[in-house]
Formats: sequence, C-alpha cells, structure tokens
Amino acid sequence: SSGINAEYGGMTIRQFDYSPSIQSEIESADLVIAHAGAGTALEVLRKGKPLLCVINDDLMDNHQTELAEELSREGHVVSATPGTLAEVFRGAQFDRLKPFPSVDPSLFRDFIAGVACS
Repeated sequence: SSGINAEYGGMTIRQFDYSPSIQSEIESADLVIAHAGAGTALEVLRKGKPLLCVINDDLMDNHQTELAEELSREGHVVSATPGTLAEVFRGAQFDRLKPFPSVDPSLFRDFIAGVACS
C-alpha cells in the first residue's frame, strides 16, 4: 500500500487512505490508529495490537460509535473522534488495554449441530 512515512518524537508514523489488505501493516505496528469499522477493529484486535479507534461521527446510523464505545467500555480499545484525537492520544494508557478474547470456532459448529439434530 502506498502511503506517507514520517519520523516524529522517536516514532515512525505510516499513514495511508486505503489498502486492500492491511495485515502486514498491522503486524509491523506497535499501535494502530484507525477508523472504528468492525472489520478493521476486529482484524487489529485479533492480531493483539493496541488500537485507537477514531469514530467517523458524520455517518448516519453510526455503528462505529456503538462498536467503539462498547469495545472501549470492555477495555479493549481507546476511542476518539477526529475532534478529540490529539487529546485522547496524549492521555491514553495503551499498556492497560485488555487482550481481545480469541475466537473458538467449535462454539458455532456445536450450535449448528445442536440445531440440526433437534
């Protein structure tokens, strides 16, 4: 993915608007700052990376707000809006975020087996 690289305060910052696959970006990151879309948030959390979700508060029927607030309430992410991003970033304690639970595929399989056999 093409993007902009910058050095700031001992950090390497990589910014890009869109990438069809961000897996390699996530894997190499120490911190991910991304929109609060479900796919992106889950991909980052499954990789065990700290996440600062930036909620697009201009969306109608904004699922990003609900998802980011719930994940934040559970202690898995830090959330902000574009207007609060700098302040939230400065005060965030990313080392206190809780790991996101791993997926247990047998739960779905067992549920379907139970429905099919009843």
